[in-house]
Amino acid sequence: MAGPFRFDRTWVFGVAPAELFATVSRTECFTDWWSWLRRCDVDGIRAGAGATCVIRAPLPYSLRFDVRIDRVEPDALIATSVRGDLQGPARLEISPDDAGCVARLTWSLELRDPVLRRVAVLTRPAMEWAHDRVVAVGVAEFERHALADAARPPRFV
Repeated sequence: MAGPFRFDRTWVFGVAPAELFATVSRTECFTDWWSWLRRCDVDGIRAGAGATCVIRAPLPYSLRFDVRIDRVEPDALIATSVRGDLQGPARLEISPDDAGCVARLTWSLELRDPVLRRVAVLTRPAMEWAHDRVVAVGVAEFERHALADAARPPRFV
């Protein structure tokens, strides 16, 4: 069986933590910002809130899952639990930086869909490529759409 998909990346954005948090809180815009996000029904950014999501990967499959927000620290943290085709913890940490703010996105998600789990044993490199592609496109789309007025584009740390 394939292990979880682990992700831990950090970006610097040219906006203050409060501005980035306010932008991330504009949940009604998520499907406009991210072309791979086919569905995202969110009931706010607060502890106990949830979302139902469908992601269309660059490979021929879609992932369906629910996200529950476990903890929120305004302008600093959103910690979640993911359940569905994917399962595990995910979090966004935001901290101040001389350039604006640092955003760290982490998750450790296991495939729960039985078919995808079997396929992942043989196609893990392709699935990791698709995963990394979705994230790269997501950051670029977030910059272009959500932070269009930011002083500087994000840079990978």
